[in-house]
Amino acid sequence: MLSFTGIFFMLVVMNAQEQEVPAITGVPSITEEQEEEKVYKVEIVKNSSFEAANSYGNNELRVNFFDLLVLPGFHGYYEKIIDENSSYGTGLFINFSDNLSSDIVQRRFAISPYYRLYFLNRKDYGAKGLFVELFSSFASSKDMNDYGLYNDFDDRDNIFRVSVGATIGRKWITRSGYTFEPFIGVGRYLDSQGSNGGNPEAHVRLGFSVGKRY
Repeated sequence: MLSFTGIFFMLVVMNAQEQEVPAITGVPSITEEQEEEKVYKVEIVKNSSFEAANSYGNNELRVNFFDLLVLPGFHGYYEKIIDENSSYGTGLFINFSDNLSSDIVQRRFAISPYYRLYFLNRKDYGAKGLFVELFSSFASSKDMNDYGLYNDFDDRDNIFRVSVGATIGRKWITRSGYTFEPFIGVGRYLDSQGSNGGNPEAHVRLGFSVGKRY
């Protein structure tokens, strides 16, 4: 009788262990919480190399103080910034001096379009640093063939000359947008008026310009 009671008790315990434990609804498991919790990591790569240059604007006006003090004459420049490494523009030269005895001041009036490439510049400002400039020049000059012979300086002695050349220099720009640049260059006349007489075959570009980018 005791053995039968023991066997019956063991069967009841085994039957209870085989029954499934009902899941508690409304309480998510740890795995479900980890699946629902999603972390998004967004990395934004922003190239601000030209944005700072845009903060000043893409235009610049400059005056060459070398011509203003030495000749005297006015030499102004306009520059349009393309990007942090290049620009284009034009220069306007007006000679106020009556002394036309040297090659530097022989030109009375000139318009000089140009294109620039900037090198070794810091990317935070753009369009600054070392530059190489290619230019052309359309100038009204004094015809030096008659100089010293007729001593006649009327408008009949003006000649039109075209040249191409290159300039090198360096530009600095302040946080306020003011620019400073020394430069030197040379242009070669494309006409044949320098082969005889006193007309030069080339002209020099030299100066120190101060300007403002806007």
